[in-house]
Amino acid sequence: MNNTFYFLRHAETKMDKSVPVSYWKLSKGGKKEAYELADVGMFDDIDAIVTSEEEKAVQTAAPIAKRLGVEPMCIAELGEINRDGGGFLEKDEFDKAIQVSLTNLDESHYEWEKGRDALERFQGAIDKIDSECDHKNILIVAHGCVVNLYFAHLLDKLDKAHARMVKTRFCDWGMVQDGEVVEDIVKEA
Repeated sequence: MNNTFYFLRHAETKMDKSVPVSYWKLSKGGKKEAYELADVGMFDDIDAIVTSEEEKAVQTAAPIAKRLGVEPMCIAELGEINRDGGGFLEKDEFDKAIQVSLTNLDESHYEWEKGRDALERFQGAIDKIDSECDHKNILIVAHGCVVNLYFAHLLDKLDKAHARMVKTRFCDWGMVQDGEVVEDIVKEA
């Protein structure tokens, strides 16, 4: 790995029972968070921005991209664990499904994508981006479960993926350099 990757979890999402989860957009507060994050300028040294195709990630990246004058690239493989097959789940059921998905990586729950498959897909996308770029600072705007799976894998803590996920807030970020976690996405209190 010769690039520096910044991983950003998207901003707050607006739940919408009428559409699959992967089509959800940012809430009003999430849009505000995304603009505030851009205004702070913490990602001003970014050379490239890559997002998942999910609108919530694209919307989170947009203010940063505008500030930097960079056109984001969208890659489907950076999407969250695919959970559209299971339909809408109320918060308690959704939280339980995430727990099961991040602790039993080789099982599918509620017709969701298996956690291990999501990790391999996500990691493959990062490896491809890394092979196509040379010594760049790259911002990846993605989702809580896949980013936490990736960081847990790098830290050899896959058994802690769910515990890490519940500590990760919207717009939390982490950094990976030379294949090593330099700044964890999980911010300990």
